[in-house]
Amino acid sequence: MPEEQYFTGKAPAIEISQCQGDLVIRSGMETAVTIKGSDFTAVETEFGLTVNSLGDLKLHLPPQASIAIQHVNGDLVIKNITGDISLHEINGDVVLVNVGNVKISAINSDLSAKNLQAGLSIETIRGDAAIRNANEIAIQTVQGDLSARNVNGPIHLMNVAGDIGLRTVNGDVTIEKGQRDVNLRNLGGINNVTGIVGDIRLRGGLTAGEHLFVAERDIIVRWPAGAPLDFSATAPKIVNRLTVDKVVEGENSLTGRIGDGDTVATFQANGRIILKEGNIVDPKWESAEGNDMDFDFDFGFGNIGLEISSQINEQFNRFTEQFGSKFARKAEEAARKAEQAAERARQRAERQGQYAQQRTRQCASRSYGPTAKSAQKAATASKEEQLKILRMVEKGIITPAEATTLLDALET
Repeated sequence: MPEEQYFTGKAPAIEISQCQGDLVIRSGMETAVTIKGSDFTAVETEFGLTVNSLGDLKLHLPPQASIAIQHVNGDLVIKNITGDISLHEINGDVVLVNVGNVKISAINSDLSAKNLQAGLSIETIRGDAAIRNANEIAIQTVQGDLSARNVNGPIHLMNVAGDIGLRTVNGDVTIEKGQRDVNLRNLGGINNVTGIVGDIRLRGGLTAGEHLFVAERDIIVRWPAGAPLDFSATAPKIVNRLTVDKVVEGENSLTGRIGDGDTVATFQANGRIILKEGNIVDPKWESAEGNDMDFDFDFGFGNIGLEISSQINEQFNRFTEQFGSKFARKAEEAARKAEQAAERARQRAERQGQYAQQRTRQCASRSYGPTAKSAQKAATASKEEQLKILRMVEKGIITPAEATTLLDALET
């Protein structure tokens, strides 16, 4: 593959009019640009280079270079470039690692971005987006799922067609429209989450100020025990498991206050609103023998409990009016038990992974509990069994009373 080198300043302006294949850009020499490709042209300009390629292209640029890309027909990878980056249309996947300010018009596939040193502004993503360790994020349209974690600035999402997952955000969060579910955890700014067609699941406390959460289906809140909160909930069904100082119940409404503080939250749902404490498993079981290690494990348990309770309640809600409140209470209890079981399985799996790391370092021979795979299998089996019982009721094979007995047996 031919290679050419051009000597530039420390911060050249690089324009790529088109690349018909994959494009890979990495940092290289401090004052030189290296280009590798089978069929490309490069023209030196007053401030840098203009490049065109009919095939795959690899560039090594000064770390402070700025990049303007008009069209890439394949995938795009940019790593360790701290200058401004502008992308017009990318037909393949986009990978961004350790880059500066980024503005994107259209990505026709997926986005993976991490260690972003400045803002990220996007008009359209036609696939999924996964963002880690970022600052300000503003996205107009995502046609797939969006996940963002460790964001040290505000997030503004206008329209997301898939699921939304936000975790550890130190700025304000604004979601104008979400077509599916929204999962929120450890939010440090002011939140305005509206237009959610699916469920909203909120875990962790909120900063002082006024927050709004609106969903077409359910809102499930796991609130830290004792954390101050002044809340207002409006929904056809409201389940409150929090210890509240002052409660006022109305028709399809509940207001309450916990402690003294300036955190005010409004919850509005067309399904249910469930308020409960954040720790569904006794904290004494959450750490293993006081030996905590700083690892980040992901065994796929993050949403198992939520999926279980969501699917079970989806079935039960259809039967509640027909079979009465006793069956409805059993639905709620079954969902809660399933969620607790999944949480315990996740924690066991995480501890098992931590022990495995420790054994590797210390060459210990001690044997531990169930593996992540077996724990996940057990949680999935429990979900399938409960759903099977509900379908039997729906088909008239068993009565609601018999279903209640079977559900009790599963929980023991």
